[in-house]
Amino acid sequence: MPLKTVNIPIEPIINLLKSLDNDFKDEIFNRVFIENIEDAMTAVEKKAVSKAEIEFKTGKTKKWPFVK
Repeated sequence: MPLKTVNIPIEPIINLLKSLDNDFKDEIFNRVFIENIEDAMTAVEKKAVSKAEIEFKTGKTKKWPFVK
């Protein structure tokens, strides 16, 4: 497939992203930047992630100091 190039100023992209609600921003972030690395994780890492997710869902995590 031939490479296509499009020149777009960055400001309109930033303004578009700023205008979106958080759900859309999260979806864009996940599709663009997050790769599925679960297959590359060891059993110990998967267990640690599962434990962290449970702690997060049950409110057992600490908020970062800069969270409003």
